[in-house]
Amino acid sequence: MKSFFSSQSPKFSLLMTLCTFGVSIFSIPVLASPDEVCIKTSSAQVVCGKPVQSPNSSSQKPDSDETIQTEAYDNYILDLKSCRRKQRGLSCTLFLSSNEDRGFDIYTNNNKIVDNEGNEYRPNTIQVGKNMAGKGGVIQMNFVKNIKYKAVIIFDDIPTSTPYISLLEIVPGYFTHGEPPKFRNIPIINPDGSFAPVPDTPKPRVLQPSSNNNPIPQPQVCLPVVGCL
Repeated sequence: MKSFFSSQSPKFSLLMTLCTFGVSIFSIPVLASPDEVCIKTSSAQVVCGKPVQSPNSSSQKPDSDETIQTEAYDNYILDLKSCRRKQRGLSCTLFLSSNEDRGFDIYTNNNKIVDNEGNEYRPNTIQVGKNMAGKGGVIQMNFVKNIKYKAVIIFDDIPTSTPYISLLEIVPGYFTHGEPPKFRNIPIINPDGSFAPVPDTPKPRVLQPSSNNNPIPQPQVCLPVVGCL
């Protein structure tokens, strides 16, 4: 087989080094494009191709444009994008919108995260657009109809050992009207894009009608002399 390398070339030196350690996989061989990987078979043939991720590989982060959960509340629409682990705690990103022009306010302390052990955490910072509030603070602004406002909620106190979020509760406004938006079983995305497995959200239990076919006993009427009928 004719060699493609001179004995003085850097590629020849690299090839000899790889062969010395028994390595037969080359990241960028002579005939391969930069995004291909080549493998030398047992019959000394070199086969090149683009690597394909195995479907059983570790979980990767969802697309940044993907909405993983959506909730509606008091004419607000809340699209949850992701919750990512930071150097301290984690950061959850949402997009908020309304189907009408209206005032909007969100109090930091009204929102919370509950982990898989039942521990509750309150946000340290909330930012909606260019408006920001810390602990005990409030953001007050005017929403324009059908405009999506980016919101970032930062929790500094969540341990790195927390595998996922069991509940994220977001409460737009000071007074709640019914149940506030609740996002459940949210993956926490690590800096490398991986995340721990998250259990499926349990489906509500449907009560089945009783299958008891026993007839309802009829009351007896008892009369003197005649007895009970």
